[in-house]
Amino acid sequence: MTTLEDLYYGNISPHERYVKRGTREDTLVRLICRDEEELNASFIEKQKEVFERFKDCQSELCGITELGAFKEGFILAVRIMIEVTQGLETAEEM
Repeated sequence: MTTLEDLYYGNISPHERYVKRGTREDTLVRLICRDEEELNASFIEKQKEVFERFKDCQSELCGITELGAFKEGFILAVRIMIEVTQGLETAEEM
């Protein structure tokens, strides 16, 4: 199967990635989870509702930002491929 077919059939999910243990990213995720649990333990019910809405909005905004970055990166990669292809054509003429 080609990469394009894998993407179409859902075998590739660009937004999902593995976080390697011990990396800075792993450490930050653990800190966020710890702090979230601590906050939730101290909140009254109304504060929990507000915090959940805040997290939902933050998550949606991150998704929008990631999608934009993915699109921009893809467009940049295609532009580079076009320039390389044009450069190869020029090189073949020499």
